[in-house]
Amino acid sequence: MKKVIVTGATGFVGSWVTKELLANGIEVIAVVRENSHNLEKLQGQNVKIVFCNLSNMSSLPQLIEDRDIDTVYHFGWQGVSDEDIRNADIQMENVKATLDLIKVMPDLGSRTFIGAGSLHEIESFYDMKEDKVIKNLGYMYKAAKISAHWMGKALAGSMGIRFFWPIISNTFGAGENSGRLINTIVRKVLKGEVPALSAGKQNYDFVYISDVARAFYLIGEKGIDGTNYFIGSGEAKTLREYLEIVGSMANKTNNSNIALGFGEIKSNVVYLPEEVFDISTLVRDTGYAPQISFEEGVAQTVNWIKNNL
Repeated sequence: MKKVIVTGATGFVGSWVTKELLANGIEVIAVVRENSHNLEKLQGQNVKIVFCNLSNMSSLPQLIEDRDIDTVYHFGWQGVSDEDIRNADIQMENVKATLDLIKVMPDLGSRTFIGAGSLHEIESFYDMKEDKVIKNLGYMYKAAKISAHWMGKALAGSMGIRFFWPIISNTFGAGENSGRLINTIVRKVLKGEVPALSAGKQNYDFVYISDVARAFYLIGEKGIDGTNYFIGSGEAKTLREYLEIVGSMANKTNNSNIALGFGEIKSNVVYLPEEVFDISTLVRDTGYAPQISFEEGVAQTVNWIKNNL
């Protein structure tokens, strides 16, 4: 790769992937939404910024003059938190934006598409196959991810475009402001609050954001077309085992002794087998190897949150 597009370049994953690509000498064209409030994440970096909302992906060939773009990294996605996750109209727009982006890739000279899958996709397969009523409207987001994945893969294949949609395990790290699990626990402990949690008996995996960024770079360079990669730490274990480490490290930083509220949340939990978290294919094809241990990643995250709380 010599030149790439990164949509959603100011987001948590997108900004870290942008830094990783630049560190490897790759020219980056960052596509961000109009009136973005996170442009500071790109400050001081040698990137070309193009403003384009997801609803206008088909206009990119008019906004970008370059016709020698090797790869498109697509992280742009609206409605990843709060009520928008449950909004079917917003989630359907994400699917359309993904397909519109793939359609204009030949006009930009691009032959490789890399999207961002979610562990929610896999959870959906296990949850939906059970004979039961589903009332969780969060499936609007989950189903949109699956739709963008499958429809995008078929469309790209029909156009001769290399396609990757790696499933990302639970990602965490410095610089994230979302309500994801580790973020929430650390913030609550630092504030002296008890975080409400499930019993934590399900298999889980966490991977630090810099390792995620490295994996995306390696997939772009060495990935085998159409392969279903999983980006994780390769060390799946029960959620409780992971979160006890988070609570201990947050308490130590805060000189406190806040207990974690295991078992307080009684909502449905999806139990995934350990093989879901297998990273051997990614390792085999790209040479990927996680470099940040969970403990080291939590320490960096806790320090960042404490300094920015």
